[in-house]
Amino acid sequence: MTALPIPPLALRRSRAGFTLVELMVALTAGLFVSIVVFALAKQGSRFYQREARAANATLANVIGFQRLREDIARAGFLSTPNASRDPQVCGQNAWPNGALRSLASVRIVQGGSPDDGWFDTRGLSPDAIVIAGSFQSTDQFPVRTVVSTGAGAQVFLQVNSGAMSRIRYDSGDPDAVELLATAFPVGRVLRIVDTTGMQHFGVVSAHQAGPNPNITLADSPSLNFQGGLACGLRGNATGAMANLVQFMRYELRNLSGLAARYGALYTASADAPHEEARRELVRVELDPLSTTDGAFAGTEELVAEYAVDLKFGITAVDQVTAGANPTLVTLDPGDATIEDTAGDANTILAANQGPHFIRAVRVRLSTRSREADREADINAGADPSISAGLYRIGLGDDNSAPFARVRTIQADVALRNQPRAYFQ
Repeated sequence: MTALPIPPLALRRSRAGFTLVELMVALTAGLFVSIVVFALAKQGSRFYQREARAANATLANVIGFQRLREDIARAGFLSTPNASRDPQVCGQNAWPNGALRSLASVRIVQGGSPDDGWFDTRGLSPDAIVIAGSFQSTDQFPVRTVVSTGAGAQVFLQVNSGAMSRIRYDSGDPDAVELLATAFPVGRVLRIVDTTGMQHFGVVSAHQAGPNPNITLADSPSLNFQGGLACGLRGNATGAMANLVQFMRYELRNLSGLAARYGALYTASADAPHEEARRELVRVELDPLSTTDGAFAGTEELVAEYAVDLKFGITAVDQVTAGANPTLVTLDPGDATIEDTAGDANTILAANQGPHFIRAVRVRLSTRSREADREADINAGADPSISAGLYRIGLGDDNSAPFARVRTIQADVALRNQPRAYFQ
């Protein structure tokens, strides 16, 4: 047998494996690389989660703020800037006490959001705002006739009109009365503008469909007919126009008590930390005859989650002098004199004050991230650019750690429906 030749040294080395030292060095280096990658991934994931929370807070703020801003811009639409001063409003002095008697485009209640102590311990007092106007429709319905019943009135609508067509009214439809009830819900205010431009207000109590559709108004407040009153409805009021007026209130509150509608929302997040501290921006429709801003059941809407502050300022006409341009004054959110102009219109007696002088509302809404991710607050110090803002809020007792980040949006919203309201 012939012996195999011995391979060269270089070839033997190329076929050899790792030595123990080389293997240990490779494993150690790989371990260090793995540790670095893991640390970077962990920090990246944590950073992503924190920024996602901040982004969610910003998104909630933007969405809620946009809804609030649009409603305020529509305040006074197909209504009156101030029923207590408007010379075109008939019979306001005989209206019962309640939101209707204080009818105005805007009413600001400073510190008006309900507080169970949570806001107070954090040095906050969120406002509330009540706005009135036609928020459900842009239509006015032509009136065929208005008839006094002795215990109210019936307002008969013209069937062949564009407004009735747009609600798809058909006198032969068995659901026709539901269409009327949707367009003119019971308990809401009906505004009638007669052919002379005078405005009359009543409260819807019932509907009748068929070929002569009509809306029944409650006996209080009662409509005035001309019988001796210069502003009363004349004749059959044929040619008058009717539309719905609603009162909307925005405030910060907790909705966990409305289990039927929002129970699932609060139950789903009940195990998250500090959920008992959450408040929401809520929109609700008010009963016009309530003296305590009572709301219609089931009208609560959650507009923005995890809201922590809501403030309003105004820009208003400050001086009206014959022959001179009016001057404006801006009152920042929190100014103690805001309610002198934007408060209850029925109680403001000064000649140059009242909601009809408001030309813009400054809105400031703050929302927080769902979870806290900071252990310290921002020390504003003496820097006025920081001290006026809200950047973090403590979720612990007495505004203590941990802190959640806050996002705030502010804008001036023009009241486009009352640019020339100067009546005294």
